[in-house]
Parts: sequence; structure tokens; C-alpha cells
Amino acid sequence: MKFFKKMKLRSKINWLVSLNILFVLILVISAFFYMFVSNKFSETGERALTVAKTVASLPQIVQAFHEQNPSSEIQPLVESVRLKTGAEFIVVGNMDTIRYSHPNSARIGEYMVGEDNEIVLKGKESITNAKGTLGYSVRGKAPIYDQNHQQIGIVSVGFLDKNIWSQLHLFLLKLIGIGALALLFGLSGAYILSGHIKKQIFNLEPYEIAFEMEKQSAIFEAIREGVIAVNSEGEVLTCNREAKKMLGMNDAEIIGTELSTILPMSSLPEVLNKGIPQNDQPMIVGNTLVISNWVPVIMSEKVIGAVSTFRDKLHLEKMDQHLDDIGRYVDTLRSQRHEYMNKLHLISGLIQMSEYDLAESVIKQVNEEHQSTLQSYLTKIRDPAIAGILVGKAHRAQELGIRLHIENESFVSESCPHREIVITVLGNIIENAFESIQLSSFKHESPAVTIFIKEEIDQLVINVLDNGPGVEPAIKDSLFKDGVTTKGKNRGFGLAFIFRLISNINGLITCDSSLKGTKMVVTLPVRRNFDE
Repeated sequence: MKFFKKMKLRSKINWLVSLNILFVLILVISAFFYMFVSNKFSETGERALTVAKTVASLPQIVQAFHEQNPSSEIQPLVESVRLKTGAEFIVVGNMDTIRYSHPNSARIGEYMVGEDNEIVLKGKESITNAKGTLGYSVRGKAPIYDQNHQQIGIVSVGFLDKNIWSQLHLFLLKLIGIGALALLFGLSGAYILSGHIKKQIFNLEPYEIAFEMEKQSAIFEAIREGVIAVNSEGEVLTCNREAKKMLGMNDAEIIGTELSTILPMSSLPEVLNKGIPQNDQPMIVGNTLVISNWVPVIMSEKVIGAVSTFRDKLHLEKMDQHLDDIGRYVDTLRSQRHEYMNKLHLISGLIQMSEYDLAESVIKQVNEEHQSTLQSYLTKIRDPAIAGILVGKAHRAQELGIRLHIENESFVSESCPHREIVITVLGNIIENAFESIQLSSFKHESPAVTIFIKEEIDQLVINVLDNGPGVEPAIKDSLFKDGVTTKGKNRGFGLAFIFRLISNINGLITCDSSLKGTKMVVTLPVRRNFDE
């Protein structure tokens, strides 16, 4: 064992391949020789039976049984047949097994030996292997019938085992010679193979490869980004812990699987076909919105695979969204400042003109509008986070000249179930409604977005209805798939992302669209503890 451990990899491969070839050759030669022996003895038995049947059917043989000395007629006839067929013996006997013929004429008149005549004496043909006066032999036996179809004797034809084996030994020597040539060829192949393997692994020994693997694995798993490597066929070769976490899958489900089935919207085909890196590509991995980079692996000017890294951009997207909302809120405050300044100038002018009643009416109207809006949010949407996103979208709608209306039946408690999902859903769907109305070639006289959100006993329902141009029919059936959009490249991931978020909690999202507008309906399951 110590000697084996000290052996170089190339020597181990040579020995292992050589021993495997030798073992296989022994098995193949043994099996082939066994089958040949079985077939040889079977064929010899069939041949002996054919000769026996032929002799038994000869009219001269049947006629001789009615003579006073049958052997005088049978012996010369049978011997001529024996010499022509190459049989070791052809023995003809009567029903008492008394010989009428034998290669040794001195044994004519004696009883047939071998104790294998019971079947043929009953009128049935047989093939046996038994020991006679000449030794062990393969025998074919056939009954002899007269003109009245009465059995009057038997014929036994035999071929000696030793003569059969002498033929088989010659065949075995040929097989061994062929096997020796095959072994020599296998040894040459083993030598070439071991040299090729060593070259492929840069002449490293197994322990050196193991050390490199452990080092690379430690680096690989320490990366906080998801990493996936594929071969030239697009099948996953390896991935790190972060990638498996994003995909929500284990090694058995990922390794060996075509990446296109896991990430159908990836840039992998283009990278493998053209060998051009793809950087900062947005896509969804599992339930995570990521920015991916695809780099081809090139060896000898040929693309042999690709490596992809995924950066989780969910938190950054949220920060960007919050910053955008803050920016829009600042812009809205600026526009509201101008609006209020205009109203203050109006009130100031009315006072200077002594139109006190009209000035009071304007003040009441402004106050009522403000109180009505504030009271509407406070009574219907009690969760501050949900109310905040709706207030931000209301300011955004006012800036765009779109009416944002919340249905009176809407209600959300102070602690909204699935708060993060609801915020993501509202932010994405409402923004899509704004873009749909803005990008429409047909300008509606009173563009509006109506929101209904209600928290019920076992579910939370969100309806967002706009009077925009609706979803284009070409993408209506695939609206929630990655990258499906009419807004340009690197878009179309928002609805796909919220679709996955909703599906993960067994929720449902549907889209009903026509030329009169689009209605998005989201239903999220809510679990209550009724024992409290």
C-alpha cells in the first residue's frame, strides 16, 4: 500500500488500465471459450443424431434384421458410413442391446454399454454423453422401425470427447494469442493515455490538484456574489453557496442542468456563440433582482464555457427608489409651494379688493381640500409605510396631471401583512400605470389611476385601474415573464419580479386589459391567529 501511495499518477494509470484490460480479456476469453465449447458439443450431438437417424432409415439396415446373421450385412455398410462421416463409432443393436456392428469387430455380439439406452428403447431419439468401450463420447441415438412401424433396434453414433477437446485446445491457443495482442495494444494505449492526462492537468500530481482545489474552493465560497460556471453546452458545472441561495436550489438540482432551464433570460447563448462578455445585465435569479456579468472562458482560441457573477441589487434598487421618491417629493413640494403662493396671492388680492366673503370662501375651500385628502389617508390607510408610498405617488400623479383616487372602501390596518411586498407591488404597478398614460399617443381628457386596497380576514386585495391605452396584445399572454416589455432593452423585469414575490406566498396576480384601460388585481393570503 505504501508503495502504491508513492507511485506517480502516470504509473498508477498504466498499472490500473493494464490490469483492467487483462481482467476484461480473461473474462471475455473465458466466456467466449465457454460458449464455443457448449456450441461445439451441442453441434457434435446434433451431428451424431443426424447420422444415427440416417443409418436407422436405411432399407438395407431394416432388411438385415430379418436375416439369420444381421451383422454380416450391417457391419460393412455401417463402417462405410462411419468413415465418410468421421464418427468414432456407429453401433447398431437389437432391442436386447446386442451389437450388430462396432468399429472393433471383436465386440460384435456383446451388449451395448453406457447405460443411456433407456430412452431410445422407448422409441425416442436422444443425445447423451456417456462412457463406452472407447471412452467418453457425445452420442446420438435413434430407433430403427420395420415396415409395420414396429421398433426392431437402435442406432448409436458417437464422437469421442478427447477428439473434440483436441480441436478446442487449438482454438483456445488462437484466442490466447489474440488476447495477448489486445493486451499489448492496451498497454500502449495506457501509456499514451497517462501521458495525455498528465499533460491535461499540467503535470500536477493528485495531492497538488487537491491543494489547489481546496484553495480555489475557499476563495470561491468566500465571494459574496453568486457565481455560476457552465461548459460549452450551457450545462452548469459548478456554483457557489450564494448562487444556490439566490436560486433556492441545491447541488443535485443545479449541477448538470442546462442553465437555460434555470435562467431562460440570461445572456449565456450570445456569450458562448460569440465569445463576447456581457456586463451589467439586469435579470431575476430566483427571487432576487440582480445585475449579472457573463465572461467567456477561452482556451486555444475556442470558447469552452462561461462564468457568470450575480450582484444582488434589491437593496440598491430600493435605495434608488426611495431617492427617486424623495426627489419627486421635493419637486412636488416645490410645485405645491408655487400653487399655494398663487392661492395666497389670490386671497391677498381679494382682501385688498375688500372681497372678504369671496376670500373666506377660497380659504375654506383650500382647507377642506387639504383636510379631506389628509383625512382620507388617515382613515383608510393606517399603515404609515403604505400611506407614505401612496402619498408619494399622489404627489407624483399631481405633477404629471393625473388624478390618483383611492376607493372609499379601501382599508389597511396599522400593521399591514406582507408590507414589503405590498410596497413593491404598489410602487411598480402604479408607476407602470403612470408611464402607460404618459406614453399613450391618445391623450385622455381626464387621465386617472384608481386604487383599491383592502385588508380582509383571510386575504389582502389590491386593485390598480388606469384609463390608459392598455397592454399591447403581443405581450399580454407573457406579461409576467422576464424581459417582456415594449419599453426598450434592459426593461421588463419589474412585473416578473413582483410575480415571483407574489407566487412565493401562494398569492395571485392577474391583468385585465383593453383599449379603455388596464386593471391589475393582486390577492395575497393572510393568516390570522384567532386564539389571540
